[in-house]
Amino acid sequence: MQVKKVLSILDAIAPFHTAEQWDNVGLMVGDPDQEISTVVVALDPSFEAISFARDAGADCIITHHPLFFEPMRCLNLQEGTAKKVSLLVKAGISLLSMHTNLDLAPGGVADVLARELGLEDVQAHGMLRTGTVRGDLALSAWTGTLPFTNIRLCDAKRAVHHVCACPGSGMSSWREALEMGCDTFVTGDVRYHAALDAIEAGMNVIDLGHYGTEKIIVKPFMEKLHNELQGMQVIAYEGGDVFTSIEGE
Repeated sequence: MQVKKVLSILDAIAPFHTAEQWDNVGLMVGDPDQEISTVVVALDPSFEAISFARDAGADCIITHHPLFFEPMRCLNLQEGTAKKVSLLVKAGISLLSMHTNLDLAPGGVADVLARELGLEDVQAHGMLRTGTVRGDLALSAWTGTLPFTNIRLCDAKRAVHHVCACPGSGMSSWREALEMGCDTFVTGDVRYHAALDAIEAGMNVIDLGHYGTEKIIVKPFMEKLHNELQGMQVIAYEGGDVFTSIEGE
């Protein structure tokens, strides 16, 4: 299958035009006419993901995060993004990205996050998903049931019932969640002052980390592409979080 055919299938799943204006999605590196047979699905276009794809004999990587956000001023092939481009070209690997368009698409990152949180009666509000949990649980009790690690809590002393979730760095939307009647906001990359403002306004905050809120799409998206890209091998590369936690004494 040619890269351009894969791009058309991806566009049908999560239309590229729905991505945020600041975003960069679609073809990052490669030739639209290239014939490909093996795809690696990854969260990041990291050196590790490129090495994994090369070792697996893949000729295409589809990532959530784009390779390029800012214009490049030079191509120093020994470091950074330019080195990744060089590695991809030398290995004959095309790189495609599905970012904010996949966040908000049906079955995309936001929907998977809501499912992992066990939310019921889920409703979509752009990138946000709202839903309810059964009963009225204390924040720490509810988070203890979640399938996540490295959880940070900001407890406003409200029982958890009406939850709003946003994958990635969504803390700028907590006021919108509060206006919708939510008592708890779940996202990643929460900054101190934003968290303070939220709990003083009566909003619980759960920070799952950027990686934690988005790694969850890799396997489901791989499975979806396995069905959509008939005759092609599709492999998941989950990688790992750039942050690690240590326990103090």
